[in-house]
Amino acid sequence: MMRYEEFSRKDPTIKQLHIYPEEQVNSPYELYIYTPDQPPPPSGFPVVYVLDGNALFQTVQHAISLQSRRTDATGVPAAVVVGIGYPGDQPFNLKRRFYDYTPPATSTTLPPRPDGRPWPENGAAEQFLSFLREEIQPFLVEHYQINPKQQTIFGHSLGGLFALYTLFTKPDTFQGYIATSPSIWWNERNVLDYVPSFLANLENNKEAIRLFLSVGSLEKDHLIIDAKALTARLESYNSNRFEVRYIEGENENHMSIVPTVISKGLRFTLQNFIDIEGRTDR
Repeated sequence: MMRYEEFSRKDPTIKQLHIYPEEQVNSPYELYIYTPDQPPPPSGFPVVYVLDGNALFQTVQHAISLQSRRTDATGVPAAVVVGIGYPGDQPFNLKRRFYDYTPPATSTTLPPRPDGRPWPENGAAEQFLSFLREEIQPFLVEHYQINPKQQTIFGHSLGGLFALYTLFTKPDTFQGYIATSPSIWWNERNVLDYVPSFLANLENNKEAIRLFLSVGSLEKDHLIIDAKALTARLESYNSNRFEVRYIEGENENHMSIVPTVISKGLRFTLQNFIDIEGRTDR
């Protein structure tokens, strides 16, 4: 059973937890959980999971808490926000995110690292995904009034790569996927090896799935090319069961793209929840 310690915060709508996975006792995670200060809808709140939670949780939490005050005007409903990060004060834990967010592979081929140092240990995305599915998601269902059929994941850069890996290998994990500046290039684009199987089994998905992709126009050419190519590959499969949308942020770079498009990504991926609940009267 997953162990956790809770730490108090000034904001009563946010809890901070140290999480100790059952299989990774020496590698705790930091969880930041925001709960809207209003009654949940009949089916429970939708949930947005934020990777690199130390850096990006507040950006998403603020976007939702402010805009959900007027869902009818903004298209963003009230939602539980779960930031998944690591203990410490740094916004990004480079060592652990390389390990958690990159797909498994029998061999790894990578370009020289810009700073000349060796690449960190990598390839544990399957273990991290199992941790989300078997420990984090059940924990949320048990302790919070959420709708398990309305869950979205947001990942940036390597986090975006993990979001795509999850979509292509275990698409029923989430119903909404937001991937900004995804590192599709990683290990000779091996995440794309999972696309044919994903497309072949689209009709088996029980819930409709939405994928939001975005890259800044000032980013490296390969990031833009890869995201556009993936969008073009998936768009022909758009239906009432699956939909992909791509937005290129004009004059945005690798970090500025996140606050620029997060509201668009939330509106797109959470639209199914609004349609089902009809909660646009706030």
